[in-house]
Amino acid sequence: MLLLLIGSAVAANFAVTKEWPFGIGNDPFNFHIHGGNGGGDQVKNWMYALRDGNIAALVILDKNMPSPPTSQELQQYIGQFSQTQGHLSWKAINVAGVSQESDTTVDSFVQVDLSANGPGGAVGGYMIWHFVTVAGRGGEILFSVSLVDFRPALQ
Repeated sequence: MLLLLIGSAVAANFAVTKEWPFGIGNDPFNFHIHGGNGGGDQVKNWMYALRDGNIAALVILDKNMPSPPTSQELQQYIGQFSQTQGHLSWKAINVAGVSQESDTTVDSFVQVDLSANGPGGAVGGYMIWHFVTVAGRGGEILFSVSLVDFRPALQ
């Protein structure tokens, strides 16, 4: 009887919210702009490459930008913000906003909750990235990427 009750609660929750309990299968890069993903896959790839410190993937993802970041700039981003070189823990990635513009580009803002261990305990912070994606020949491509803000959490 208890198993039936739990199963029906999970099914009802999924039917209403389209999410499984405890965030199982949750994709924070769910953009859904006019039936498409609005470049969400490219943004996801870029963010995970940054998190993992994968400069080769970042260079490949940036190749279609009119003025891509230099290798030195990408290395600086990796040194500051990656888990491997920046010694930060990425706690959560949240899409803060997505909007399609009249010129067919898609602007999206992604917030990352960070923490680092210091001598006095854990230190938290946030970074916000702005991505512009555009439909290309092979699908969505990154047009520009910029860091909007990097700040400590308010205490």
